[in-house]
Amino acid sequence: MSDRHPNGYTKEDIKRILGSSWPTMPEDHETGNQMRRRKGNEMRAGKRPYPKYPSKESRIADTSGKFDENGQYIYPPGSGFYYNQWLLDHPDSAEAASSTKVS
Repeated sequence: MSDRHPNGYTKEDIKRILGSSWPTMPEDHETGNQMRRRKGNEMRAGKRPYPKYPSKESRIADTSGKFDENGQYIYPPGSGFYYNQWLLDHPDSAEAASSTKVS
């Protein structure tokens, strides 16, 4: 097979025109797909442990105190503020003036 490209250029000509190099990878270089396949084969052969993830029950237990019976998030005490109260405390703000507008 010829070392020439269909348009008549060689690989070296294309490298020179583009001004880039074609790096050579080390012989032991492993792509991501090869690494995933190797690790999967090692797990199935018993050479590597399977990853451990928290169970669904433990994940639900971590969030059980943050939601009420209707599924609404319960904010921690002292967090946030009441927007209506803020409007009363800042009557001269542009937001308070626009929010009291009746159309």
